[in-house]
Amino acid sequence: MLRTLLIIPLFTLISSYCFAQNKPSIHIGFSKYYATYDFIQKLSDYYPDNAYKELFSTSKYNTTKYSDLISRFDTLDIYASYNFNGFQVGQKMPGITIHQIQRLLIESADLNDFKTQAFGIVPSSEIYALANIIETFLPVYNTLIYEPNKLNFESKVKDLSRYIDSVNLSGYFQNGLNFYNTNWDYAIPFNITFIPSIEKNGFTATAFSNQAVSEIQLDFDQYDILFSVLMHEIYHILYDEQNLKYKNEINDWFDQSNSNNAQYALLLMNEVLATAIGNGYVYEDLNGVADSLDWYNMHYINAMAKKLYPTVKKYILADKSIDQNFINSYLSIYDNEFSSWNIELENLMTYRYVISEDQDFFDFIRQLYPYSNYRNSDYELTNNSIEKMMEVPLTKVISINNQHKTQLTMISSNFPELKNWKFNPKKDFIYTTALNDKTKLIIVNAVTRSAEELWVETFIDGKIP
Repeated sequence: MLRTLLIIPLFTLISSYCFAQNKPSIHIGFSKYYATYDFIQKLSDYYPDNAYKELFSTSKYNTTKYSDLISRFDTLDIYASYNFNGFQVGQKMPGITIHQIQRLLIESADLNDFKTQAFGIVPSSEIYALANIIETFLPVYNTLIYEPNKLNFESKVKDLSRYIDSVNLSGYFQNGLNFYNTNWDYAIPFNITFIPSIEKNGFTATAFSNQAVSEIQLDFDQYDILFSVLMHEIYHILYDEQNLKYKNEINDWFDQSNSNNAQYALLLMNEVLATAIGNGYVYEDLNGVADSLDWYNMHYINAMAKKLYPTVKKYILADKSIDQNFINSYLSIYDNEFSSWNIELENLMTYRYVISEDQDFFDFIRQLYPYSNYRNSDYELTNNSIEKMMEVPLTKVISINNQHKTQLTMISSNFPELKNWKFNPKKDFIYTTALNDKTKLIIVNAVTRSAEELWVETFIDGKIP
């Protein structure tokens, strides 16, 4: 079996662990409201084909009533984000309204409580609509997913709870605190929510706030792997909770290096560290041997995590925190082993800021590069949107399909690196260059052909020429 992490509620408490004084509380449970929300999301037109869509399509619930509610779900205005002052891109997860809503779906006693707690996060009309959709789909989820699999699922959760009770979770948690140099208030518990999965291959897990959510496949019994995945998600939270002073020290260590790969290495690091500790160290500590299979289903993360693992393990065993020597070792591996990643678009487009006035181009980019850790977009090309783009150290893509001379002139006047750039606005082209922030700029000038055609023609092998 390929051992990879795919990083894609009345809260019924099943177990609660409190590891003595000054240790974290871990609550393990099932959330029918979150599970129903996740079920509806999998039925969305924006979600790839899956077992849930297939099951729903052949059920008695495949009617106009429920199809209309799925369409309404797809239009809910419940996604907004805000950055925290002082933190640079990748240093701390933005405040995201959907995460607050998901947390409340897990923690609320009922949907009236959810509406009360969620009031003010997004427009109330959207909260009411979401609650109504979930309430309507509760019996659908219950009939199609939960009840047919209830006994098996509850047995799996009990077995997993016993497994977690038998391992040193508090010790692994402390390893993370020491390594990330993070403080944690033990009055804040961790909620681990499990939901049943009817998919046959792989499972998803995610973390936000003080929550970790994971699917459990009904025929899955490799609890060491699932526990490693859960610790992976918890380590993301500990990385996110590093204080600003320490975050800036780490950023300075990257800035002080001479590596041309420093920025993309920094953007990659969060996933690499969580994978090296969770899927590497925790798994090896549980089993006495490191996992010989893939640890993550994204090539760049998996490859770097495995190469960095000996260094990570050394720091964990010595109770050492990330320091400048660690960052230098990390960058040395990136530069010496994986320097070609600096021109591979699958890597570069994982962290992107795209400006285009053509919706088709956005759709094309999303389909071509579905995996993205950091993604910004703007549908209008102006001096203001270019200035916002320049502020963030991500791959920058600008697509032009009208007013070519005016817009190309505007772009060249904003980027200092383009001061001496000569261009022909009447010609189809794609221009790429390295920027001072150690990211790439890609300009698509689509005059007679579409930006999509130019992209495919220029990047034949998925690399910048």
